[in-house]
Amino acid sequence: MKTSMERKNLYGYIINSIMVIALGIIYLKQINFNTTNAWWNWVSLGLIVVILGMLTIVFLVLKTQIKAKEKSQGELLRNQRLLQSIINNTTNVISVKKINGEYILVNEKYQLIFGTSEESLIGKTNHDILPKEIADRYLEADLEAIKAGKEIQIEEIVEQPDGPHIYLSVKFPLFDTSNRVYAIGSISTDITERKAIMESQKEADTFFNISTDSLVIASNEKFLKVNTSLSNLLGYTKEELLGTPFATYIFPEDIEKTKEAIKKLEKGANLVSFNNRWVCKDKSIKWLSWNATSDTDTGTLYAVARDITKDLLLQEEDEKRMNQLYENQQKLNMIIENISDGVLVANTDKQVILANEVANELFGIEDDSKISIDFSGHFKVLNSYDGKVFPVQNLPAELALEGKVTNDIDVLLMNKETNEIRRVLLSGRPIIDNENYIAAVVVTIKDISRYKRLEAELKRKDQESRRKIGFKKDDSKKKE
Repeated sequence: MKTSMERKNLYGYIINSIMVIALGIIYLKQINFNTTNAWWNWVSLGLIVVILGMLTIVFLVLKTQIKAKEKSQGELLRNQRLLQSIINNTTNVISVKKINGEYILVNEKYQLIFGTSEESLIGKTNHDILPKEIADRYLEADLEAIKAGKEIQIEEIVEQPDGPHIYLSVKFPLFDTSNRVYAIGSISTDITERKAIMESQKEADTFFNISTDSLVIASNEKFLKVNTSLSNLLGYTKEELLGTPFATYIFPEDIEKTKEAIKKLEKGANLVSFNNRWVCKDKSIKWLSWNATSDTDTGTLYAVARDITKDLLLQEEDEKRMNQLYENQQKLNMIIENISDGVLVANTDKQVILANEVANELFGIEDDSKISIDFSGHFKVLNSYDGKVFPVQNLPAELALEGKVTNDIDVLLMNKETNEIRRVLLSGRPIIDNENYIAAVVVTIKDISRYKRLEAELKRKDQESRRKIGFKKDDSKKKE
């Protein structure tokens, strides 16, 4: 059993005291205080008492020093344990090495990374536990700290079981009482995830700034972040947009409805295709269409804006054109309906898309799409002069699809159901679009049956009148 210093001091005091007392007793028995040298005997005895007193004083001083040392050692031990507890419970990787690279302190995180114990590291160098290339790299970094004479920061890559990790290491020299470097301390922080986040943030910022759409992060009153697109769109610098409430740039008549939309966003609703007007730096007005959402926990608004000014102008122009087209269509319909001739309009697929009332009556069909542009579904088309079938390829619709114009083709239309015959004049022409392509054809049908009957009736009556007044057929020919 190991004896403590306090017990050793006590044992030494007792032994020395016993020896001094024994010496004093022996001396007392041998001296004679009645002789002429009695004063010397008293002095000697006094010295023995002084020695005994000094032993007591030394004992007490040593006892106090031992207690102070034990207290100091206990405090030092507690501090060491506290320090070790702190460095073991930090997420940082901590180590201290001698100048020659030998480890004198490592925390548990350091041991975990290298997969070994403190006992296996203390007294060893990196060259003992790592490949030479990696150990040389770490040694070079340590030497840089010694050369600098102050702390330095470097990034180090450490291979771990789950892959390489990036550490930000703070290396610093440790000085003794003579101000000489005796060790190098190192505190390293794993910044692998932070690096990944920073890279991701960098990519997000790049995407944010190069987007052709205007991207915005805002509070309910001010822009927190805007990209270059919005700045270019409105003509203000980013600093101007970020330094002023965004209501400053909204067209006055649209401020209230914008505030109402923001209130809905704050309640968790998403904003889709919300349109409002903004005043640009050059005083022009632009319409922006917004899609937005919000983080209800932080109140942050996230929005994407698109300039729809040109779209709205085109829409207005389209509406005007449509209105004009409608008006023109109505006028055309009125004209067509009031024409005495039948009118058919067909597309390039030979489907009738418009027929006036005269044509509907002629065909006996009210549904325009059921009328055939070549009449084949309803009539037999015959030559007016010999009654033979008229070639389909020579009909006005067919020729118009080839880009040809025809006027007053005299034909007979024989109804396939009633055999009723009508004599008509057919005309056709193509309708050309802006690109000079045939878009449709128009066929007009002029019913001349009545006129031909009247003509025949007049001719018959003329012949009868001539006979009544004495004209003979042969005489009339002679006179002619």
